[in-house]
Amino acid sequence: MASKFYGYYQKGNKVAIVQKDTTDISSDYHGKFRSPTEAVVDGIEIEYSYSPVYKINNISDVQTGITGYETSSGNLKFVGSGLSTDAAIDYIVISTGRFAGLHKISTLNASYWITTTKYNGAAVTDTLTAYTDVSYMIDEDFDVDLTEYQAQAVIYYLKAKLSEEARDVEGREYFMRLFKKQIEKAAGSRKRGPNIMQGFSVMRNY
Repeated sequence: MASKFYGYYQKGNKVAIVQKDTTDISSDYHGKFRSPTEAVVDGIEIEYSYSPVYKINNISDVQTGITGYETSSGNLKFVGSGLSTDAAIDYIVISTGRFAGLHKISTLNASYWITTTKYNGAAVTDTLTAYTDVSYMIDEDFDVDLTEYQAQAVIYYLKAKLSEEARDVEGREYFMRLFKKQIEKAAGSRKRGPNIMQGFSVMRNY
């Protein structure tokens, strides 16, 4: 069976899958990536990592009384019963569903929460769970969960920028090489199965 080669690229919050054309040598697209031309019977698995801008401090602080959502003056409004009115709640994280993720709270009521998230759709009935003990990344005091490789990469990057400001070209290039190497290690540590060696040729040169 001939091998198929796939890739992806990002545009905004969308991910596009492309396939390397290896079928027709005379084609202008031969050897280039384009929209997939063949069906994939068992699908394609994509593994990615996301560094969130928030932290759930206590997973036991949850609200399970949300029964749906609707619009309120163009903003998303969660409705339910027995919802917390604790003024300390500034942000919530919805665990599943269309609006899974972080939301800033503007109004707290025992039967509804109004957020700053824009929504102009119809009212929907849906049982949702919300984490309420959430810290949002506002400034440099926020704790970011980094692996050892990622933490070392940040150090190398900062040293490269300091060398750049000091007009030390050799120092900048040296630390940028170390930075890219650490990024490769960090990416490699997340992979399952056999490792394929490849460089980060698409990375910008700073």
